[in-house]
Amino acid sequence: MYNQLRQTIRDFVNNVRHPKRILVVRQSDHQSTYNDYFLYWISQKVPEATQLFELHYLPCEITNWDRYALFLPWLQDPLKERFPHIYQYAKQLEVQCQEHNVSIINPVDVLSNSIKSVAAKLIRSAGIRTAQTVPIPDPEAFKHTLGGLSTPFFIREDWVHGSKTFFVQNPEDLQNIPFEKFIAPIAVEFIDTKSEDGLYRKYRYFAFGDEGIPGPLMLSQSWEVRDNKHRVLKIAEEIDYFSGEDPNHQILQQARKALGFDSMAFDYSYDSQGNIVVWEPNPFPVIWGSTDNDLRMKYQLPAMDRLYTALLKFYLQRANISIKMPTHASL
Repeated sequence: MYNQLRQTIRDFVNNVRHPKRILVVRQSDHQSTYNDYFLYWISQKVPEATQLFELHYLPCEITNWDRYALFLPWLQDPLKERFPHIYQYAKQLEVQCQEHNVSIINPVDVLSNSIKSVAAKLIRSAGIRTAQTVPIPDPEAFKHTLGGLSTPFFIREDWVHGSKTFFVQNPEDLQNIPFEKFIAPIAVEFIDTKSEDGLYRKYRYFAFGDEGIPGPLMLSQSWEVRDNKHRVLKIAEEIDYFSGEDPNHQILQQARKALGFDSMAFDYSYDSQGNIVVWEPNPFPVIWGSTDNDLRMKYQLPAMDRLYTALLKFYLQRANISIKMPTHASL
């Protein structure tokens, strides 16, 4: 499969046949394979759409803008803060897109809204509970004041997805945290979201414009639900979630609009009162990755098909390109 995947990506990069195409840029020094599985899925399920996508790595120079209908900057967030040189390249392309009336999905300036301390305030403005988040510019001062937080809380990165998290049960624990290794540390309120059965649940909601689709549901024995070591499989419950409509669609769409993203994903849980708690937004969520090839996860394939079908439709609509689309079905 991996040889097929590499060949598929080469085909996307080299394909220049269609009169109107979708320009995709990625950065070679980070997330250089982002959405490879999506492109492979297109090659298998909607091969006529393969020729629509043209991939480049930044920096790149575009000389003929007449052939493009949509610009997709598949880059790291927040871009301006973490990769200013890539931001400048992408910004120059965006200016040219505007001059040639080429639509853009997730403009690079908006990616700064994914910074956790910024996103928390914007999501809260939509009426959704988020964890109180306190930036830590001076760790020594924070050790004395705790930023106004009460224990327990945890320390993590403000800018980076999937970073290591340090749980703080009492102020003395702060002495063991390597603040010098952080880029932009934050303290985040701990909200207990344990369900009555003793498990923690993290729901993922994908927004492609105004359309919202449930993604995988993760259940865990640990409060840090992303930890696969403590993951619990309840297949019927997961299928029930990702096969239907998300009950929080309307309010999550309000949060998406407050953040300014065109396409993104939210992770959320429920507190002890049954109220939604949004953890963070991700404008570049991974729908399907190399770790999802476990045979035990095959039941999730219909969810992947549904999500990829909706994502492709969203791109085609924004590009004003019409092709025949199949109904989603498992590979």
